[in-house]
Amino acid sequence: MNTNKISLKQIVECLVIITCVIFSTFAVAEDLFHQQTLRIGFHRPSFHDYSREDLEISVKILTEEMGKELGIETNVTIYEDMKSMNADFENGTINLIFASPLLIANEVDNSLLVDGFKMIPSGGTADRLVILTRKNEGLDNFKSLRNKKLGLVENDPTSDLYVNFLAQSNFKKDFQDTLKKMPREKKSHQVILKLFFGQIDVTCVYENFYQTTAELNPQILDRVQIIEHIDGILQGAGFFHKNVDPAFRERVINAAIKLNTYPRGRQFLEIFKTEEALRAIPSDLTVTKKLFNDYQHLKKIK
Repeated sequence: MNTNKISLKQIVECLVIITCVIFSTFAVAEDLFHQQTLRIGFHRPSFHDYSREDLEISVKILTEEMGKELGIETNVTIYEDMKSMNADFENGTINLIFASPLLIANEVDNSLLVDGFKMIPSGGTADRLVILTRKNEGLDNFKSLRNKKLGLVENDPTSDLYVNFLAQSNFKKDFQDTLKKMPREKKSHQVILKLFFGQIDVTCVYENFYQTTAELNPQILDRVQIIEHIDGILQGAGFFHKNVDPAFRERVINAAIKLNTYPRGRQFLEIFKTEEALRAIPSDLTVTKKLFNDYQHLKKIK
């Protein structure tokens, strides 16, 4: 009888401790969200055209400049996996999240997202994915690409999704079963050059990378063509957590938008090969979500 009473007491004590821990965790999270500090999380694999070292240095310099303008403390954390970054975003360790739009759309609770900002790249149409092939070789539409050599960039799920959508639309199969998948490259300009030199037959990149590569190698435009494209696929954007103070959030967004209005700010934008920063809103993810849903629908009806 006494043992049962002790066990019940222990259970009650455990429940009390657990409850205290839960409430203290919520309290810590609330405190973090109310702190007037900019805590950015970057998913490194989503920015495949930058090495981890380049990204850490570039983002650190950029955020320090913004922090200097605003008179606030800034901190940048580089993540290798979305799961860890998403957990830190939910608990307030970071309050601004940057990653591939497809990963944000599918792996982050979108009800937590509010406005942030996006970097508009130099050259080409912003947020446009393109399918590239060589001219005068009968590779003028996606149907002509069956069994052709496909080259893609590492850690670029959005390009993979678009190519899979086109493969399902034309062949009722994913690209792995319809094209010859070649070893991936680390950066966009590498697959564009492989296409130019005939080592692959087709690739998918953002148009600004194509235009930038062509500026350095003008002969590319004589040999390479765009056969398909899709607009509205965010190249990279950051979204704040909804619990961040709205006034603080607006201060940061406005500081980012003003970077191109003064010399030092423009220098930092050039580090990212971007012309300006613009406001990003959660609905900017709509086209990416639709592309994913359309692809899933095609897979079901084949």
